[in-house]
Amino acid sequence: MSDAGTPEPAAAQRRGLPWGRGGCALRVLFGIGVLVAIVVAIGTIFDEGDSADQPVHGYDAGPAAAYPPGSVNYAEAEHLYIVRLADSSVVALYDRSTKQQELDGANCRVMYDETAGIGTLEPLPGVQGAFVEDCNNARTVWRVDGTFAFGSGYGALDRFSTRITAKGELVVDTSARTCTRSRGVIGVEPFDVKPCGAP
Repeated sequence: MSDAGTPEPAAAQRRGLPWGRGGCALRVLFGIGVLVAIVVAIGTIFDEGDSADQPVHGYDAGPAAAYPPGSVNYAEAEHLYIVRLADSSVVALYDRSTKQQELDGANCRVMYDETAGIGTLEPLPGVQGAFVEDCNNARTVWRVDGTFAFGSGYGALDRFSTRITAKGELVVDTSARTCTRSRGVIGVEPFDVKPCGAP
């Protein structure tokens, strides 16, 4: 004890007073607990779950509202068509047919023709025309949702996944697509519909 009657620091540490060794560890644990509570609270406040905007992976096609139902739009730099069907669903299609990809021929692209017919295939309501490929003096036609109608080609047009963000932006995932490919001999059935890499 000192002359004033207060315990010496060493004696205080032995008795377990707050400013002793055990008190320092308790203060550190209390601080860590406070930090964890703050992080959890912030995460809970800002967590939007599935509605949260995710990073854009692919092509940001702009506001989805810019694509009215029944419209066909071409993103030439991306080599894809964006079709807004009458029910407001969105289809994104690659502009190169399965046959042209498998034969690895000329850079022949599919074109949209608003006056083209689709033969005996049932038309979709609210959308006119068809996709047409005129390569090597041979014509192939697809319905606007990419379904093969008739001609010298085969298989549906490759389809990309799409989503509309919480802010109403249309995003086309160009990193992968669904495609039709010949299982054995190119151009001869059977065909498989499977995931493909980026074009």
